[in-house]
Amino acid sequence: SITCFGFNAITLTLKNRPSFDLRHSKKTDVDDFLRPEDGLFKPYSSGALSQISEAIAKAFVSESYATDTMELKRYVMLVSIFRVGIPAVTFATFASQVYPGISLWIAAWINDDAAFAVLSEDLSQYFQNILTTIGLMFTITVGYTYYFLYQQQEAIYLALFQEVAEAKSLLEQVSLVSEGRTDMYQNILECIDRYVKEDLTQFYIEPSILLSQRPIDDPLEEIMYLTSVGEPGIVYQTVRSLRQARAFRLGALQRKLPPIHFVLVWTLALIVLVVFPFLGAGSQVIGGNPILEVQSVYMSFIVFGICMVMGVLNELREPAGNGAYNVVSVLNIMVTGLIEELEGRIKGQFISNQQSPTIDGISAFGPSDDSVAVNYDAES
Repeated sequence: SITCFGFNAITLTLKNRPSFDLRHSKKTDVDDFLRPEDGLFKPYSSGALSQISEAIAKAFVSESYATDTMELKRYVMLVSIFRVGIPAVTFATFASQVYPGISLWIAAWINDDAAFAVLSEDLSQYFQNILTTIGLMFTITVGYTYYFLYQQQEAIYLALFQEVAEAKSLLEQVSLVSEGRTDMYQNILECIDRYVKEDLTQFYIEPSILLSQRPIDDPLEEIMYLTSVGEPGIVYQTVRSLRQARAFRLGALQRKLPPIHFVLVWTLALIVLVVFPFLGAGSQVIGGNPILEVQSVYMSFIVFGICMVMGVLNELREPAGNGAYNVVSVLNIMVTGLIEELEGRIKGQFISNQQSPTIDGISAFGPSDDSVAVNYDAES
């Protein structure tokens, strides 16, 4: 079970990363993963590095981080810092230690004065051209990957804000239209509640699976059936807008970069790093071991920078993770009021104003003509 991360105010908890199929039955297995009594929403976390980072981050925040917004923000930032920084520092230190030995091993393997002269002076600029070409390819690939992932992050935020706004609008309309019909009102509220818990807040199910469910299993389709059979009712347009917002959200959440993309980026980074020990093998002829010690420091800087860049890319590609780039914490704040009102209306705790809307002489729209005339006569 996931015991590393929590958000308050949301009425569900994921005990495991679910892999259920919403297409088979109206009562899905999602209930096995939802526990309203916990009041926590726990993003997905995996791997030993994530667990270590979370354990270290908890030592720097108070125990109330799950309910304190500021502490929660600090916690997720620390998780990302440690999850990115620990591998970067580890590999940088390792590179600085093994660089002199690898360069000397390459020098012993070459063991040719003419080759050393070419490597040390690089008159043909062969290695320089290789480094420039591979470095340019790595820079372009990483730059476009960054741009693409940031664009996806922005699209997710915009889609979530639009969808939550439409869901609140739907709840308001349903409350005004059907509150007098108890059975219908409860059924619609349960459909909205099921939509929020099984769809809107589900970041761990493949978006294509959510979209592939049968219309009969779709709570929005059931709302349409209850309110707009025959001639479309006033709720039809809101449900239609909500479905469009849902489509934007699922499209933004769909993972578009396959894992092989990051394998290729790492391959380019390794090719860039492999060039340096060959240059060190030539430079040690001129400066000996001391020059290799100096180069090992610069080598650690390069390795640290590349690991930092790749670590941030990995954080960006997990919008449902527990790092600084997660969108779950923002969604948690957005749907807090929606879920509270839904639960209250289902339990009958919220009662709408039963008075009919009226406009009198002292209404918010200003005094009526009759009241103005009376005041004028009195002053006369």
